[in-house]
Amino acid sequence: MKSEFRRFFLNLRREMEEDCIKENSEKIIENLLASDFYKNSQSIFVYVSKNKEVETKDFIKKAIADGKKIYVPKIKDHKMFAAKLDDLSELQAGAFDIPTSKSLEFIKDPDLSICPGLSFDDDKNRLGYGGGFYDRFLRENKTTKIGLMISDFRSIKIPADPWDIKMDFIITEDKIF
Repeated sequence: MKSEFRRFFLNLRREMEEDCIKENSEKIIENLLASDFYKNSQSIFVYVSKNKEVETKDFIKKAIADGKKIYVPKIKDHKMFAAKLDDLSELQAGAFDIPTSKSLEFIKDPDLSICPGLSFDDDKNRLGYGGGFYDRFLRENKTTKIGLMISDFRSIKIPADPWDIKMDFIITEDKIF
């Protein structure tokens, strides 16, 4: 069931125009930057966008300029860690070709964790890529969990397993819920 959902949303994303993703991403990031949970956080764990995900590179630059401590996913020994990133120039390809930091400085319990997803539903369930890395990370870290989503990718109901971790908030180009 979930694999069919994943296939559907990957195709949908592949067909979406780059301009549409860029435009919606800018609005989503504006909503994130205007939020109290952004303003009140010191440490932020955030994915580095690729393959038409909601674009996060400008957010990362802005957050660093705002004096936030930024951490990005680093996968070691089949486990995901939050690795310090001081500048986008420090990025390198990591496991699964995911952009990651060269740093080996990790944090536990970041104030905010910004998670990618193929889709989210109104109950704040997340459809990830199927590796379980985020669910394990979120289970082991006390953090405010935020999903970024272009509204077109919203699901009515995502089939959730007991080990799936719900988001605390979803941010779209139109709203935060």
